[in-house]
Amino acid sequence: MLNVQPNLEVKLDTILKSQSPRYSVRAEGKLVAMVEEVADTATNDWKNQLLNTVRLHTVSSKKFQVTTPKSKVIATIEKARGFSENFDVFIAGNQVATLEQVFHVRSQTVTALSPEGEILLTAEGRNGASDFKIQQEDDRTISSISKRSIPNPSVKEALVAGEIYHVRHHEEVTELEQLIILAMTVMTVEQLHNA
Repeated sequence: MLNVQPNLEVKLDTILKSQSPRYSVRAEGKLVAMVEEVADTATNDWKNQLLNTVRLHTVSSKKFQVTTPKSKVIATIEKARGFSENFDVFIAGNQVATLEQVFHVRSQTVTALSPEGEILLTAEGRNGASDFKIQQEDDRTISSISKRSIPNPSVKEALVAGEIYHVRHHEEVTELEQLIILAMTVMTVEQLHNA
């Protein structure tokens, strides 16, 4: 599992939408994990390529692997092809959570459910989905996700640098909760910001 870090920085490393998304996850500047779309859904599936060509990114299937810097797979995040907006999180092939999204113009919500259907975490979006607060079932805020651009970018940075998502834990979180929050971040980028 991914060791719990108080602050994480999630950055989209790929520049072009035609490339498979790849995210670097850093804690205090040190690379702690990578999240990368698996080639099966990115380039080898002609149905996904067709959907992406006609700008239906949110309908295509997606499969991401969360890995350590040494490429050891920690977890898998999957979305089935179709209009279902759910992402499933797997550890060692076992489903540990389902992320259900409800994105409206003024409100955005992502709910993490256990395989038994119990609410694990809820993320509520504010400021046009650039800020999310993550709460446990008892409404305690345990973490936040904030989308930020690079301050005062140079021309090169403005053209090639992706957005940065800051994940800050306000309370002690478990490794599983941190993984779910990371999956929520990727889901938000893929389904809302890059759609």
